[in-house]
Formats: sequence, C-alpha cells, structure tokens
Amino acid sequence: MSLLCQCPANSALTTIPAVTCPENFGQIQKVAFQRLNKADGTRNSFTATAAIGLKASWTALLAAADGSKIVVSPYINAPADSGGDARMTSGGNDDLGGIAQVLGGNPVQFDGSLRSVPQSVIKKMKELMCEAQAGNLGVYLFDENGKIQALQDQTTATTYYPIPIRGLFIGSLIHGNFDAKDSNAISWQYPDNYSDDLAIVTPTDFNPLTDLIPAAPSQ
Repeated sequence: MSLLCQCPANSALTTIPAVTCPENFGQIQKVAFQRLNKADGTRNSFTATAAIGLKASWTALLAAADGSKIVVSPYINAPADSGGDARMTSGGNDDLGGIAQVLGGNPVQFDGSLRSVPQSVIKKMKELMCEAQAGNLGVYLFDENGKIQALQDQTTATTYYPIPIRGLFIGSLIHGNFDAKDSNAISWQYPDNYSDDLAIVTPTDFNPLTDLIPAAPSQ
C-alpha cells in the first residue's frame, strides 16, 4: 500500500494519545476463517445483538449454510509474523542527498505449522486458498488465553469484522520421521496497515480454543 498523506497538512501535528495501559496479544493458537462479504455484498460482522464475546453468536455462524459461515482451524504451532517493514525508493543518486524516501509498507507475513493433523482435514482446508485468492477471506485470531483479536468499527464500538488476509497457503505433508511430528505449513499475508483498527476482546461465556465446535452435519 502506498503512503497517503493529507495535503495541505493540518495546521498542527496530530495529537498522540497517552498510553495508559500496555496492550499485547498472546500466542496465536487458532484462527477462525470467514468471508469478508456475503453474496449480496454486505460485510460480515458481529454486532451489539450478536456480540463477538458470546458463544451463541459463534455457534450460529458455525452452523450457518450461507456466506456468513465461520470455520475454525486446528491448533497452529510455531506462529510467527515477519515483514511489515518500509517500502523505500532506491536512494543513492536517484534521490536528493542519497536519502531514500518511504513509499509505504510491505505486507506482514504470518507463518505457522499444523502438526499431526489428518490429511483429510488438510484437504478441506486447502479449499480456503481459493477463497483468499478471490480476495474475500478474513480471520479472527485466538490467543493462548482465549482472547479474540478482530477489527473494530470506529463508529460503532460493538461491531467487529474479520481481518482481511491474502495469499493463504496450506502446504502438503512434511514427514516428521524419527524425532518430529508430521506437519503441514500454513501461511498468509496481511495487507499494509491491517492492524490500524485491531482490538482485543475477552469472551464473556466461552473459550474459543476449546468451545467452538463445528455443528454436526444434517442427516
């Protein structure tokens, strides 16, 4: 994404709010996938009446048979983010004084490992790669404490959206052999500035790591 600057600039520098409470999200252990938009183009979200912190809201979406459906990943090991660094001009003789200019930011890369997961499950997960390729897939993140990270609407604080991702990849089986477990790679990219509206939610009556069970198929 390119750096977008207001021109002309404000009369004064933007006020930076004081940090009153440090904020950190824990180790990502699972994620929930959801389309960003339904078939009619409306945006998927949790709302005041279907709150993100209530198990009933998630249970309904796990059982949904339309574009609002949510699916939950197996446990993800070795989660790691990288990238997100500055995208620069070439510097040197191409820029005044040889000082490179910031053009924007590179995407953030997420990498993890799905260990000891049956390949029948992996095969189904690979179908999500086409959803991401179409630009209509997002994730909710769950940490080791059962907290949720999602995008919060800046005008309606009770509305939350999935975090858009691109380039989802689910790899083929890597055999662990004697001293490791079998595994499949999982990775995706977050667009630049994806985290501007991120918020952490503490669920009210459930732990998403253990309580979000897919609905049984209809007979």
